Amino acid sequence: MTIAALVARAPLRLGAKGDGVLALQIALRAQGAQLVADKVFGPITKTAVEQFQRTAGLKPDGIVGPLTAAALDRVKAAPAEKPLASSIKIAPQLSVMRAITGTKEVAGKGNNPVILGWATEIVARYPSLKAGVGWYVADETPWCGLAVAYACAMAGQKPPEAPLWALNWRDAWRDGVRLQGPTLGAIGVMSRSGGGHVTLYEGEDSAGWFGRGGNQSDQVNVAKFPHSRPVTWMWPKGLPVPNAGRVKTTFAAAMSVREA
Repeated sequence: MTIAALVARAPLRLGAKGDGVLALQIALRAQGAQLVADKVFGPITKTAVEQFQRTAGLKPDGIVGPLTAAALDRVKAAPAEKPLASSIKIAPQLSVMRAITGTKEVAGKGNNPVILGWATEIVARYPSLKAGVGWYVADETPWCGLAVAYACAMAGQKPPEAPLWALNWRDAWRDGVRLQGPTLGAIGVMSRSGGGHVTLYEGEDSAGWFGRGGNQSDQVNVAKFPHSRPVTWMWPKGLPVPNAGRVKTTFAAAMSVREA
């Protein structure tokens, strides 16, 4: 059955459950969102819908009505990256980061309202973070920490009080714990000149590891980091840690990253 047929009576939106949501989630996964297909239209599915709507030139309201359904039905299923083993459970924060992959800064004096809107979404879920992110008004300000904070907040995980300072994910995250090594979706924190960088572990090969995160060459993408670079691996407190450990994979589109 087409997605259009599934929404003929009523749109699918946040809070919906059932086989119609499952079909939607499978269609979104086919476009690269790779979220968990669990029949529940939660915040992660809404984020994936919004991202699809943006790429399709539609209003990003997170509601699957006739126009969004028709666009999903038209697009051919063509994952851009080699999929990971289906037995590896996707961490919810990684599902969100995958859904917002491709989001870019606006060159020059302009700003991408999507990136600025992440700060609003974080504060809406965690009002105590208003002082830490509410001031964010320009995407020329480094936003790797904002992207990870958005991914965690949408997944129900409280970020550090000042998440835009990347090193706070290592040094001041009361709701985070350190891992001995990476696992799929682990938060990698690295020092660099002038501050730090934070991204999510997506796997590795013999030459380095892959991080999916924001402000990587001015966008959310998959970038490659050398194994020799010091990194601290963090994980949301209370979230079960997948036993996948280090994941061998490839990302043909991964690039050497400029962390600014």
